[in-house]
Amino acid sequence: MKTKILISAANGVVMTTLIKRLRKKFYVVGIDAEINGNANESCDEFYHAPKGNTKKFIPFIKRISKKVDYIFFFADEEILNINRNKHLLKRLDKKIILSEKKTINICLNKKIFYHFCKINGISIPTESYSKEMIAKPIYGRGSKNIFKIKNKNDYLFFKKKGDFIVQKFIQGTEFTVDCLFDEKNDLVFSLPRIRIVHNGVSIIGKIVKNNKINKFIKNLSNKLKFTGPINIQLIKDKKNKLWIIEVNPRLSGSIEFSIKAGFNPILYYQKNKKKNVHYKIEYNKIYKRFFSIK
Repeated sequence: MKTKILISAANGVVMTTLIKRLRKKFYVVGIDAEINGNANESCDEFYHAPKGNTKKFIPFIKRISKKVDYIFFFADEEILNINRNKHLLKRLDKKIILSEKKTINICLNKKIFYHFCKINGISIPTESYSKEMIAKPIYGRGSKNIFKIKNKNDYLFFKKKGDFIVQKFIQGTEFTVDCLFDEKNDLVFSLPRIRIVHNGVSIIGKIVKNNKINKFIKNLSNKLKFTGPINIQLIKDKKNKLWIIEVNPRLSGSIEFSIKAGFNPILYYQKNKKKNVHYKIEYNKIYKRFFSIK
């Protein structure tokens, strides 16, 4: 019998092909606050959910959790809501695959994450003024509401806004790293890829082997207690120095690239599957994915 997993944001435009791929190994229950999309057809079961940042979302998860073995969230607002209400969901600790409360609070607030990195000696773009800077919401994902700043007045404007963080713009090669951590917060595997084409989300990526990135990830994980799938964004500048941009304590929307290359972190949660999995990766290969709009 297939392991039953719950996937949120199932009506997202990049989710259809991912769900179809997951159904080869799992029984997939999809949820989404958006009723329109392909999830009703692509999932084994689909349920219309309350918005992830509302009070109704918690009792909804309680009810639907009875249908599945594991739960994976794709939306930050859902994770923040679950994190705030963990005391109401103690019986679901083994089903909900998330890092501990402190780790999520650090990673999902970009301002808190910035100060955490500075204190712990992790390379992160500075907040001090420079010729090219980026302003982005402290809560947010993708490229939504991100602004390039090229003068002091704009810098000072966003600097005063409590819901934004302003950082130096780093020119270089962007990497997305899909990671998997076990229940003891130890790194099981990490797979970097170069973001070749993206439009808010990755469209074309190249899977690479990079020991320097893997060492960077291990150093970061020594300071934060990660559990389950984690997505990390990095930039390598012209001097080959790595800078961390953000950490998403969840599966990435572009996890399909890693799955195609041979690394499916969700397989770790398959019933009766050995945990010491050896991943056969196709490195230096370029992968594409497509949006699916009903």
